[in-house]
Amino acid sequence: MDSFFISKAVTTAAIGATLFFSGCSNSSTDPVAPNNPAPPVAAAQICESTGAKKIIRSDYVPGEITKNCDSAISQLQAKLDAIGSIQKPQQTVDNTLLAFEAAMADFSDATSALTFMAYVSTNPELSAEGSACEEKVGQYYVTVFTRRDLYQSLSGQVAVTAAQQRLLSETIKSFEANGLKLSDEELAKVKELKSTLATKESQFSTNLNNDTSTVIFTAEELAGAPASFLERLEKTADGKYIVTTKSTDYTAVAQNVSVSETRRKMAFAYLNRGGPANTKLLEEAIVLRAQIAKILGHANWADYRTSQRMAKSSAKVLEFLNGLKGKLAIRNQKDMDQLLAFKKETVPEATSLDQWDIPYYTYQLQKRDFALDNEKIRQYFPASKVTSGIFDIYSKLLGVQYVEVQGADVWAEGVKLYEIHEGSDCTLIGYFYADLVPRPGKYGHAAAFPLVSGRDLSNGYSLPVASIVANFTPPSGDKPSLLTHSEVETFFHEFGHIMHQTLTRASYASIAGTSVAQDFVEAPSQMLENWVWSPQILKMISGHYQNPEQTLPEDILQKMLAARNFQQGAAYTKQLLYALFDMTLHTQNEVIDVTETYNSLYRQIIGQEPLPGNHFPASFGHLMGGYDAGYYGYLWSEVYAQDMFSIFPANNLTDSSVGMRYRKTILEKGNSKDAMDLIRDFLMREPSDKAFLEGLGIGK
Repeated sequence: MDSFFISKAVTTAAIGATLFFSGCSNSSTDPVAPNNPAPPVAAAQICESTGAKKIIRSDYVPGEITKNCDSAISQLQAKLDAIGSIQKPQQTVDNTLLAFEAAMADFSDATSALTFMAYVSTNPELSAEGSACEEKVGQYYVTVFTRRDLYQSLSGQVAVTAAQQRLLSETIKSFEANGLKLSDEELAKVKELKSTLATKESQFSTNLNNDTSTVIFTAEELAGAPASFLERLEKTADGKYIVTTKSTDYTAVAQNVSVSETRRKMAFAYLNRGGPANTKLLEEAIVLRAQIAKILGHANWADYRTSQRMAKSSAKVLEFLNGLKGKLAIRNQKDMDQLLAFKKETVPEATSLDQWDIPYYTYQLQKRDFALDNEKIRQYFPASKVTSGIFDIYSKLLGVQYVEVQGADVWAEGVKLYEIHEGSDCTLIGYFYADLVPRPGKYGHAAAFPLVSGRDLSNGYSLPVASIVANFTPPSGDKPSLLTHSEVETFFHEFGHIMHQTLTRASYASIAGTSVAQDFVEAPSQMLENWVWSPQILKMISGHYQNPEQTLPEDILQKMLAARNFQQGAAYTKQLLYALFDMTLHTQNEVIDVTETYNSLYRQIIGQEPLPGNHFPASFGHLMGGYDAGYYGYLWSEVYAQDMFSIFPANNLTDSSVGMRYRKTILEKGNSKDAMDLIRDFLMREPSDKAFLEGLGIGK
């Protein structure tokens, strides 16, 4: 799961992991199947479009984004200066807390479309301006939340309503997390340390990005490698192959090459990216983080980072991770035994697996036992059928209807705009854009971007606006867009984020939509990934592109379901290793040997000897790219996702009664309550890891 959670450095706060649709802006035809009529969406038969064609601007001219960005910052500066200048006797909740919240929400709405252009604009100049605006906005947020005058004005207020109390609490936390409870001298020290830390984090990432290390192999040493892989490799003067340590090259060798020594050499090179230089930077960063945490009044960096998340403390995270360790060890051992037995079929004298064996034997065994043909599977998932099916499912589940806006003003051909209507009375409640197909210069992964926040205004509730940006398989030749099952899963996941962003009814923008705890934000959408593993749902969203009545064949369906949990114990155990390594480093307050710490944990958790001479921590970009003391979130959120999924009736995943409860208690609430309270409200009981563990075959 490549979900970069929430990027709050920009006002767009993109949620990543996967996403959805798109279409021709000046046509009623399907975006990814241009010659087919648009899929019949139930909403269009009941509710009608309001006809609004320009919800956010994208028709900028060069220089305009920069001008508008600077203007938005200046306007916010003036508003904040005015708030900060109000003397204590004249201060009220309205002219401090609510004025600050409104100013920040206005600023977010004004700049989100500007920074969004960095990800989607077809004009490189506008894209560059969007990136520059994003950087300015991120820097300005730091300035805002270190202003002592604002902090003092806000911290002196007494909120009246429950919504105001939540807003005040969360806003004060944001200021105090940046050191506003400190003395001027201590605050200056924190700023200095954070600046030094940021430099080291940047150097770490640059070193990884600029890594050019290679390994040279003969054709014989690369036996088993795909021909397409070998064809694209550069060669030395004497005809040997030059293999880089980029992930694509590493994976091709690790999964396919039958020569063990080749895989070992490749793993050694891959696990030494960044090497001693990055190892030193990481160790220095850990010390800096510990110093910052201490000044801010926390026992360690992990406590500081988790204090505003769902977990609340490093102790809670470690309790969770250590609780999984013993249970996963059993499943992991079964998976390792399975791989060793498979290895013995070709290496009878083998008594153990080496680290470089695992990717190879996992992939080879999967190919042998499940024989899934992804190209054949794709034929049953034309984008038009999947889109109409998803609309139908979500409409039934959440009580909404979707209406395409014909002729909408969009930033690129193939982008579509949809209205979201209340299913019961067709009241317009939000919008989303769908930018699905790849194009040059576009953001390369998949993410959900909130563009206009939901919030209470004097004339009613602001209509939220969001956009999916994805790169699904485009049409090819005489074939329409045919999605892989993984892309279908991505579709469900990201549409879940869009619904979280647009169905919000929280009173204030800063606690609306997906502005929730970082270790909770993925859970609602992770839950919805389960839908694409349901035979009921797969029948609803599949249909051969040449014969729509022919749904996914039963034999293929059963193979897909059987392969879902293949080697999952080993996969989750690796996630556990990374999470415990992260937490171990960030609960320290002194210099630590990161390589030896990792190797020790590898032995304990994986049950093998790590590759001698590896420098894995030097290439673990998460720890220097925003996931420090946060990697646990991948496992943490999935536990709650599976628990929430267990509430839905297995034989009716479009059940509207449970779906509406999910909408009302999770999606609409945003961060108006702690995530744990939201989960309890939905479950109507205390959360449990039972469903998660049973899914892995390691139930209690």
